Amino acid sequence: MEKMKELILIKLGGSVITDKGREYTAREGNIIRLAGEIKEVQRKFNGKIIIGHGAGSFAHTPAHKYKTKEGLINKDSLYGMAVTEDAAKKLNMIVVKNFLEEGIPVFSFSPASFLISDVKVCDKSYFDSIKKALEIGIVPVVYGDVVIDRKIGCTIFSTEKILSILARELQKKYKIKTIYVTDTDGVYDEKSKTIGEINAKNFAKLKSSIVGAKGVDVTGGMLHKVEEALNLAKKTGIKTLIINGKVKGSLKNAILGKKVGGTLIS
Repeated sequence: MEKMKELILIKLGGSVITDKGREYTAREGNIIRLAGEIKEVQRKFNGKIIIGHGAGSFAHTPAHKYKTKEGLINKDSLYGMAVTEDAAKKLNMIVVKNFLEEGIPVFSFSPASFLISDVKVCDKSYFDSIKKALEIGIVPVVYGDVVIDRKIGCTIFSTEKILSILARELQKKYKIKTIYVTDTDGVYDEKSKTIGEINAKNFAKLKSSIVGAKGVDVTGGMLHKVEEALNLAKKTGIKTLIINGKVKGSLKNAILGKKVGGTLIS
């Protein structure tokens, strides 16, 4: 029987690739460095990679202003939905440009092009194009964004949620692991010490000490990341490693399975 190929789902956090304190400000130096680490890994790593990235100081601002996650709730909602999607796309274009300049064959997939939700829950999806892209050697790029919703008109799916949906779909074909690249050394406890591992057994005790996001974040910050990763682990057994993307080499080593610290969600 043929051995399953590895697939790494990487989430580049908005706090790493943008300045969350300044609207519409990308940290291109960080994006270029992380792209360089992925490029370096591709020479040694025989598996496949999907990149996801957060919205940072781009789409979270209009999403918060127009309450886009709640749907079409007032006369400004349609415009807000469009502005939020445009902001997410602006950051996506910066990420894609920098990855292409590093020589990585990335190809962007807007969530609204392959998902539709029903009261904020994924209702229908179409993955054939992403599956084929992986087969031919493309590195798909997805990102947190507005999706069309059957009942409430629209909502927002976080990058973590989109990567979880992809992981569940692709697990039959690939051996998957997920890496969240953040601006912290993993998940901190109330004493600001890194929690080595979070699982279903210890989460209830740790939950109250896990802080939310810095700056505007409509998807819930670190607690959302942990809950999404725990849910994925429970349903599929897929583990997620949360690492500090500001530390040079940590993403490269995490992809290669080397010890990098951070928090393992299992």
